[in-house]
Amino acid sequence: MKNILRVFASALLLMLVFSASALAAEKGLTISYTGPATLHEGETAQMLTTKIKKPGDGTVVYTLTDTVKKTIIYSKTETGVTEGQEIKWSVPYYDKEMTEKKPVKKIRASFKLDGKTYSYDLFYTYSKKDSTVTVERAAWYNENTACSFGPAFRDVVPGLTDQWYLFTPIDLTRQGRQTFEYVASNMYLIGEVYVDVNGDNVQVTYYNFYDDKGGNTETLTEYFTFFPDIDSVTNVEPETMDDLGFRFGQNISIAEDLNGDTNVLLFVRNRVTYRDYVTDSHKLTRFWPNLSERKALRQQMMAMMDR
Repeated sequence: MKNILRVFASALLLMLVFSASALAAEKGLTISYTGPATLHEGETAQMLTTKIKKPGDGTVVYTLTDTVKKTIIYSKTETGVTEGQEIKWSVPYYDKEMTEKKPVKKIRASFKLDGKTYSYDLFYTYSKKDSTVTVERAAWYNENTACSFGPAFRDVVPGLTDQWYLFTPIDLTRQGRQTFEYVASNMYLIGEVYVDVNGDNVQVTYYNFYDDKGGNTETLTEYFTFFPDIDSVTNVEPETMDDLGFRFGQNISIAEDLNGDTNVLLFVRNRVTYRDYVTDSHKLTRFWPNLSERKALRQQMMAMMDR
């Protein structure tokens, strides 16, 4: 029920955002964005463009506001604007109180036209390494899939699927908690997957980063199962699988539910909608599958698989 309510709320929010955008277009102003841009101190980049449908008195006031400090960091006024005119607006370098530990700041771009204000959110990310800021808009990824870290089925069993579904070889003789990266779209680390073994009992759970702090990740559907070995995998699309899987948080008996098999393949395939800026002050970490440590971990996992 909680997930259903969250999905409904997310859908309602998207409808409101869409309605607001449509309203802006209808009442006189459309906003387009080109980015991202990486800026050094003193630099600016033209990343926002407005097109005027109904110019009113012909004046547009553009401001950038630090949403935390509630202060205007940049402002410009354009007069004599005519119908259909496109105006390019700049964003400046800005690193006020941004640090390596708090590298992200949301900046609101506002355009006032004929007494009405239209807003657009940008995110400034500070890099301590070279003292640059990268300015971009947050991206939403709708109805994407998420798996626990491991090899990709398409690499191990060519022809099984063209999707980047990952699976995780597990040793269930290991007591206690095993933690794995939770990967969405084969692009971002959105959380962690936990496998807890206590005697004969196994429990699988997961956590979306910042779920308890207003994180922008919505779980739409959940699915996970254990395969006994790679040769038993003939289908990895839960919607068409005979295997109904297990429930997250369910107590699973190794002896009864897994036929005593302690060398298994965990397959998590949830469907999620998420934003790369998971909160207004934190961006998700990109998933780079070919980092040396991930290559080594995949090799270890492959070595323990039943063949």
